[in-house]
Amino acid sequence: MTLWYLARGSGLVLLAVLTANLVLGIAIQGGWHPGTWPRFAVQAMHRNLALLAVVLLAIHVVTIELDPFVPVGWWAALVPFVSPYRPLWLGLGTLSLDLMGAVVVTSLLRAHLRPRWWRVIHWLTYLSWPVAVLHSLGTGTDTRLTWVFGFEVGCVGLVAATVIFRVARATRPRAGVRGLLMVAVAATPMAVLAWSTAGPLQSGWARRAGSPTTALASGGPAAARGQASAQVPFTARFLGSATSSPSGQGETITISGRVQGGAGGQLLVSLAASRLPDGTVTVDRGTVTYRPALGSQVYKGAVVSVVPGSLVLRLARGGGGAVPAELTIQGPVPATSVSGLLYFGAVPASQGGEDGGQDS
Repeated sequence: MTLWYLARGSGLVLLAVLTANLVLGIAIQGGWHPGTWPRFAVQAMHRNLALLAVVLLAIHVVTIELDPFVPVGWWAALVPFVSPYRPLWLGLGTLSLDLMGAVVVTSLLRAHLRPRWWRVIHWLTYLSWPVAVLHSLGTGTDTRLTWVFGFEVGCVGLVAATVIFRVARATRPRAGVRGLLMVAVAATPMAVLAWSTAGPLQSGWARRAGSPTTALASGGPAAARGQASAQVPFTARFLGSATSSPSGQGETITISGRVQGGAGGQLLVSLAASRLPDGTVTVDRGTVTYRPALGSQVYKGAVVSVVPGSLVLRLARGGGGAVPAELTIQGPVPATSVSGLLYFGAVPASQGGEDGGQDS
């Protein structure tokens, strides 16, 4: 999951850096200049922001490709619209990458190009930004988070305000045409808001955007919104630890760790146990909390049966029905390292009943 979080975080930071660089470039072209800064310092900032964007872009692409959560494919990092995962929206990101790559390469070869050709290609920077914004809105798994969507719309609004500033200071075209351009640019954030409300902010967007059924069923980006992970049974590997601590007349056994596969995430089981004189541990009751990866949904419930090496669980999320589950544990408990399998949505192996108090 670290790779997926890094991919999402680097994408948002990349959009912020691209926006800042674009705003700075437009402002410079419009004649803006901070009074206390020498001109070369402003130009250096503009250039360094571009270099930072290239680094973030590399991190963003590599982490997405290395993460097994979604089937993107290395070829799709260079050729737009060929990925099986959200082909249109991911393809826009690839197109933005290709445009930025053209600018970087020609900047390195600037001494060998005619100034006019270099300026024409450099204008691709202005095209790569709106393409990147559409990619972020359509592909981003966090678009429906209020702060993320507000950040993306804020980037659009900031660029729109800078363009209006640039057009207002221009001497060409005529005043009437400049006025129409300014009105059109000012309407852009509202257009983005309206389109997003009808598209990426709607339930079911992951499927409509082109997420493969396998990605939805495995708890990929769609699971971040809680759309598929609860309805589709899965089996995933569990890696964690089991600790024991005194509690009243007995002890509390805590089993916690990561779910690798399926909907991913974190699982926490707390068992209230009594230790008999012969050393046998009897579980009186238990609670469980499961947080799927990427999403805000939390499943809570109880341990309904304990048999050697297996815990039968019953969980529920807010507003949802009960979900059966089973956690098998290999090795002794407690232990600094335990592993096993989590069956979510089905209990295929256990023969335990609905009563607690079984021996462990």
